[in-house]
Amino acid sequence: MKFNFKNIKFPSFRFISVKGNKHSTIIISDKKVITKVELIEALTNLNIRQIKAQVNSGKYLRNTFIETGNQKDFLRYFSSPIFYSEKLFDVIKVLDFRYLNDFLAKKNLELFNLDIEPFLLRQKKLSVNNAKEFFDDLHAHLDSKKRIICSHPELNNIRVTFEIKIRDLVDDLDFFKSNVVLITEMAGQGKTNFLCDYTENFLLKKKILSVFLTGIEICADDIRKSIIKRIFPDYDDIDFSEILDVAKQISKENGEYFVIIIDGINENYKSKVFAKNLEIFISDMQQYDFVKIIISCRSEYYKDNFTNLEKSTFSNDMIVIDSLMKRNIDRNIKKKLFKIYIENFKIKYKSINREVKDQLLSNFLLLRIFCETYQGKELDTIDNIYKEELFTYYYDRKSEQINLMLNDINAGQISGSIDIKKFIKKVIAKMIEKKQYVNIVLDEIIDTPSEKEIYVRFLDENILIKRDLIESENNVFSPTEVVNFTFDEFRDFLISDFLISELYVKAKDKFLEFLKDLHKDSPLIEGCSTFLFYKSKRSTDEALKLVINNQEWYKNVFSRCVFNIKDELISDDDKKIFKEILFDADFKKKKIFVDLINRRDNQVFSIDFLFDSIREMNEEEYRENFVNVFGESSFSYLKINQEEIVKILDEKLNNTIVETDSQHKLFELLLYMFLNNYSYDIKELYERYCFRYLSHGKDQIKRALTSKNESLKLEITKFLKRYEISV
Repeated sequence: MKFNFKNIKFPSFRFISVKGNKHSTIIISDKKVITKVELIEALTNLNIRQIKAQVNSGKYLRNTFIETGNQKDFLRYFSSPIFYSEKLFDVIKVLDFRYLNDFLAKKNLELFNLDIEPFLLRQKKLSVNNAKEFFDDLHAHLDSKKRIICSHPELNNIRVTFEIKIRDLVDDLDFFKSNVVLITEMAGQGKTNFLCDYTENFLLKKKILSVFLTGIEICADDIRKSIIKRIFPDYDDIDFSEILDVAKQISKENGEYFVIIIDGINENYKSKVFAKNLEIFISDMQQYDFVKIIISCRSEYYKDNFTNLEKSTFSNDMIVIDSLMKRNIDRNIKKKLFKIYIENFKIKYKSINREVKDQLLSNFLLLRIFCETYQGKELDTIDNIYKEELFTYYYDRKSEQINLMLNDINAGQISGSIDIKKFIKKVIAKMIEKKQYVNIVLDEIIDTPSEKEIYVRFLDENILIKRDLIESENNVFSPTEVVNFTFDEFRDFLISDFLISELYVKAKDKFLEFLKDLHKDSPLIEGCSTFLFYKSKRSTDEALKLVINNQEWYKNVFSRCVFNIKDELISDDDKKIFKEILFDADFKKKKIFVDLINRRDNQVFSIDFLFDSIREMNEEEYRENFVNVFGESSFSYLKINQEEIVKILDEKLNNTIVETDSQHKLFELLLYMFLNNYSYDIKELYERYCFRYLSHGKDQIKRALTSKNESLKLEITKFLKRYEISV
């Protein structure tokens, strides 16, 4: 009988030769043997799982990453330098120094030569084995050529023209030749979003061998074992060296590298131990020419915990990306980003006020909060960001999500039962008790040491409240862990909420003491006074309203915030207060007027309210509180530019049909500007409007003639006679 061995499946065996004094013994082991296919499949599946987890957590918003700098290109060069060497030399080949040499020749000086030919020959034989040496040499060569130009005594004013041609190449080569990239950035600026996008849309699509991990997943005491367990969770008998052996074969065959990414090293609970062992791990990886490592860290944590990396054996091969965003982003890019966020969160709206849009685009953290709060909703006109309402919804929603995540036994390595709102309330209470609004010691607000790890996980994973480390006189040998809010405005919102819901109800004397301390020099004056105003407007407690209304800062806050509350919350007393502000010559009124002028759609405080108030002013009040608000130049930030108003309305009258009441009211404003300086253009423009829309003009003039200001009425009467207008 014959056996068909081809159809029999054998387990994976490893044959180990053990040599004794006289004989060699063969031991058969059933230890797992990793194949290239298995490693590629395991790493791909892990990366896909990781990306999905980051999407589910909200840290990765697919298709929202917009490159505002060269950071993603830099990581491409870093991860796939052999492939991108073609692009690099395409640029080098077209560099033109003929003008420079013409200049040098005229002065009988030695000509400049880039001397790149030897590198062109070496580039054809590039491999993972020799790439490091090649890019080091090319970097040194081009840097020396750049220095020749920079130090040339004859070039003077034209030096920069030629230096810049080489400078960008030298900067790019920093990434080609480096083995380690460190990304540092403040909270909420998109580190995880950036790395997930890079992994999903570059590493996975280009099939570059890689592993994406987060700092919280790694055991600080054994980084290698942590990585193995993430790649092969079902096997306990694999050595990290075996993974590297197989990765090496794949890398050499493909001419690509094995990229290890650890996102958020600051999230590791044992930060000091992790920092030490991370340095050792990265140092050990330097012996493998096919391994590249990318790590990211919140910048404030990096300074406290991970600066040892700068003094490591690999520090010269580590390059730092310290910002993922240009500091001055082009407005068109901002608009694109806004559109992407709105579409990603499936928010629909009819229109949005430009000022509101600018406010969201000036603070990406606020934009993220806005989008998460109104995700999936259909909004009408977005004419305001009602921050008190926005923060309330966001706080409730995020607290519920975080509690579910952290209380879920499948959420990760740490589980437990906690209440985030209760924890944050303790932070706020401690701030008010100590009159200290930063650096609240973490141990002072945690009931039991067993809770600490899960709260640390919360602090390190969210974007609104964070864990920091500071030097302490009481703890000389190690920094003290403290809690801070990332977003001061959100902190002030929570403090204001605590003041009214807790202190006002349970300890009114402490509430009044806090208000007494809320003076112009307080770091909380702007934020807390704002949210106390909003909350008092929503309250039905008349005694509370009276206390808030009597604060010395109330009218200033009222003038700034009254446009941010809904009409149903506006009382007759509010109308009275607003009139007092408009009649108060000490108030700066430019922004108030602009806001009133822009609110024309039947709102309580609108351009009609401004007109009513002007008509109640006598001549002196009118000149102090209306005429003085206008100026003839944009140079004064305290004045409304009269020329600009006339120009805008002139263009509107010439190029469009004035149809709506809102548009007609803009021209009605011109009537009340008849006593302004240099008013000839104003009257001429209004005359053209009036004859085109006579019915509207007559109604407007009739209303203006009810004014208490006799000088204004006289000027309008003269205007009627001059242009023979009968009302």
